[in-house]
Amino acid sequence: MLGSWYAYAAASDPDRLLYNLSFWRAGASTVGTALAGWLAHRRSPAALPTAVATAAATVGLGILNKRKTGSYVTRTWDKASLKESIFNRAMPVLHAVESTALVGVAAVASAQRPTKYGPLSSAPWYPLARKLGLYYMVFSLVGHWAEMLFCTGIKYGIFKGGYDRENHMLWDQWLFPFPAEGTAAVLAELALTPVKNAVEDAVNTGKDRGFIPEQAAFPLALGASFLVNQVVCTSIDYATGMVANRNDELWDYRDMRFHYKGQICLQNSLLYSAIATWAVWVLLPVLDKALKRAGDTKLDGSFVGLGSFYAFLLLLYHVLPKDREL
Repeated sequence: MLGSWYAYAAASDPDRLLYNLSFWRAGASTVGTALAGWLAHRRSPAALPTAVATAAATVGLGILNKRKTGSYVTRTWDKASLKESIFNRAMPVLHAVESTALVGVAAVASAQRPTKYGPLSSAPWYPLARKLGLYYMVFSLVGHWAEMLFCTGIKYGIFKGGYDRENHMLWDQWLFPFPAEGTAAVLAELALTPVKNAVEDAVNTGKDRGFIPEQAAFPLALGASFLVNQVVCTSIDYATGMVANRNDELWDYRDMRFHYKGQICLQNSLLYSAIATWAVWVLLPVLDKALKRAGDTKLDGSFVGLGSFYAFLLLLYHVLPKDREL
């Protein structure tokens, strides 16, 4: 079931795919299938109702979409193409068989004694990998929305700079993942948070020994962390620009004051550093506490469900048809 949806995503042209019933059915089916498989692996009683709901939504909403639009899934290709035969003729049959198999496997699993609930993997590295994976996926999506907000600020004169008003992927395809923002969240957890902790420990040690006044300890630690974050964020921004933006197609800061080669500028350097400092001092500690309270079952379910949908988005948006350029 997942393979059929992922093949559909990879074969579709995102410029022509609408956020309609077919799209949301695909998303719900990928999430439901992954969760049903995970619950069946755990021999959980919830596996069967999850599988039944997923099967009903996949097939039932497909029939409804067929009656309303004339196609089982949204068509982003010519009617006479091979894709039409695969996805609008063969896919309904495959989904009927796959849905039946999913429900059958879930029924057998639900009838067995549940396994001892624990993390999806007992490997010592898994909890950190799961947390970083969740951060990467969530912030890849949130980063897109933050970019939309930033461009809106440019539009109304809050920030200086320019933006592409015709960028369909930015303004209309609001589930288009921005991997750079997800990577930034992972780097903040792995690199900037340890630096913040080290700076804070050093300042507190100086305060305890009488070298630093107590009232100056927090501002000093915060300021030092901000400067480190600025160096890291600006370096990453510049390196990314030199690799992916050498022709100034993605952004161009040459008309901004205090820029360097059009790849970085003071305004954005300060903005990114402020966001990074807020993240490592406020946001990430709050998220870490929330994740610890959630427990393995909720975290694994979120990881499996979100991961299945995120894979669908990656294949949809980052695997491009041969006749389309990014």
